[in-house]
Amino acid sequence: MSTEIENKLIIISSPSGAGKTTLCKLLIKKMKNITLSISYTSRNKRLNETNGKDYYFVSKKKFENLKKKNFFIETATNFKNLYGSPIKNITLSKKYKKHVLFDIDWKGARKIRKKYKQNEIIDFFILPPSKSELKRRLVKRGRDNNKEINLRLSYAIDEMKHYNEYKYVLINEKVQNTVKEIKRIIEYHELIIAQKKFLKTKLKKIINS
Repeated sequence: MSTEIENKLIIISSPSGAGKTTLCKLLIKKMKNITLSISYTSRNKRLNETNGKDYYFVSKKKFENLKKKNFFIETATNFKNLYGSPIKNITLSKKYKKHVLFDIDWKGARKIRKKYKQNEIIDFFILPPSKSELKRRLVKRGRDNNKEINLRLSYAIDEMKHYNEYKYVLINEKVQNTVKEIKRIIEYHELIIAQKKFLKTKLKKIINS
């Protein structure tokens, strides 16, 4: 009987503005057995962000040095900024017997899939209800000018073409409902693992009795 991996690598990806970062933060609050993999980035810290909580903000030179030392499990470049997930986050999550959650794009997800088995990963792709709603959300954030918003929207449309690389695709109409869906799916996987462990124990008793 094949054994399921108890501590999963949970990936949540979406185009910019579709809500993956908000979903990740809410999921962490609702599920105490999940730890967030905090990424490193070379981009500037925004006013509402905290170093070590939202990202580890480092210079491009520092980032490149860490990359050369194989510090990251995956790296990506978005809008001329570097992003990377440290391998140590997976090691620590296994040590504390928790799932590890990655807030990354489709390129990063691909790299993780190449390094880990399918049954170790639960991956979600989050879609906006429509392109017009996505643009509305990008404008509402107030982070970018019109040129940058149009660039992000163009990039987002290209990103959405990769939804079929994921096990689960969800449309994020209401964030609280989407979080509940993600939570239910993770709990379903946990139930399957528990049932397999229970069956394995029972089978040993039956066979050896």
